[in-house]
Amino acid sequence: MKSMPFSCAALACVALGLPAVGVGQEEVAGPGAVVTDSAGVRIITSTGGGAIYARVADEPALTIGVVDGPDALMFQRIVSVARDGEERLVVADAGWGEIRVFDAGGEHVLTTGREGEGPGEFQNLSGAWPGSGRNIFAVDGWQLRITEFGPVGGIESVTRIEGVEVPIFFKSWGPGGQGSILSSVTTLGARDLSHGEASRSSMEFRLHGLDGSVMETVARLPGAAQGVLRPDGDVLHMPVPFTLESSATGHAAGVAATTGETYELRLFDTGGKLSRIARLAETPPVWTQEDLEAWVPNERLRALAQDFPIPATLPGYDRLVAADTGEIWARRYMLPRGTTARWDVYRPDGRYLGRVDVPAAFRLHGVGEGQLLGVHEDELGVQRVQVLDLRWDGGGYWQPVE
Repeated sequence: MKSMPFSCAALACVALGLPAVGVGQEEVAGPGAVVTDSAGVRIITSTGGGAIYARVADEPALTIGVVDGPDALMFQRIVSVARDGEERLVVADAGWGEIRVFDAGGEHVLTTGREGEGPGEFQNLSGAWPGSGRNIFAVDGWQLRITEFGPVGGIESVTRIEGVEVPIFFKSWGPGGQGSILSSVTTLGARDLSHGEASRSSMEFRLHGLDGSVMETVARLPGAAQGVLRPDGDVLHMPVPFTLESSATGHAAGVAATTGETYELRLFDTGGKLSRIARLAETPPVWTQEDLEAWVPNERLRALAQDFPIPATLPGYDRLVAADTGEIWARRYMLPRGTTARWDVYRPDGRYLGRVDVPAAFRLHGVGEGQLLGVHEDELGVQRVQVLDLRWDGGGYWQPVE
């Protein structure tokens, strides 16, 4: 599994174009997909949501982490895992405030960074990713800094992320492609609401250069919906059940985003222009009382929350990951009791390929050529880095995109 360097230059050859169509015309994009064009935006609607793209092997190909042992193998809160061009794994652990590097066989090579406020130190390590050569770029979401570490862990540069006034409303989403970082800044919705009223925040997604400058504002999408309850003179602020904030991922061709409401992706080019919309011709399931109990475990709050304008269905996609080979992986929302996470896989041009069922205990961070890279968390909360193989065969499996 080979992840590209931070610049993602190796992805630039991914073909994104579809044959041109006029406004209102339709075009068959492949089995079970139709393309329409509306005001210059291609809309790719796919059917066949039950198709299987690949299956995950039963046993991991590699596991790094122990319950008790060397510090380098004990993790607290892993926030990112990525692989560089030499197959080394770069792991950012916000619990320790450290970045650890492992070779292809899982042997510890290097640890750099620590908790603190000085150069090379982190108050809130958001993630770390490979740069050019063996350099590593890391983001501190609280100090609003981008730190570049050299091949042996020394500090190469420290720059401030521009255009952010309140760190608590800033979020880093990882590499944005073409030497950039994707982030979002949230603006809160209305707070002076009557009982049962709700308001959604707004999220502005941006691409920052590695010098911290704002390169592009990609999109403004809805954030989480917050409501107000005023029982017996109290004032309670709480999220509206079954509403999510928007989510995004960057890649060499631009940014993919979802509002979390449906099975739909919005694909933006590197200049921030919406170029196409990819969606499945199905809707999320209608929620049940059991679903509501899982979302709001407290019985009193659950009864009050039903005064909110709750969506009729469960959320759609809640997380996106860009594969090294260009595909976009979109995870369907899963209630806490779930054991399997379903990921829908799309080509870079928006055509649907099929699904992959991944154990819920495995948090996906990267997709390479035939492998998944992520973090497994057991029932005791112990985290381990894992690599899982993907399998294709002639028995109805989808073949990898070339």
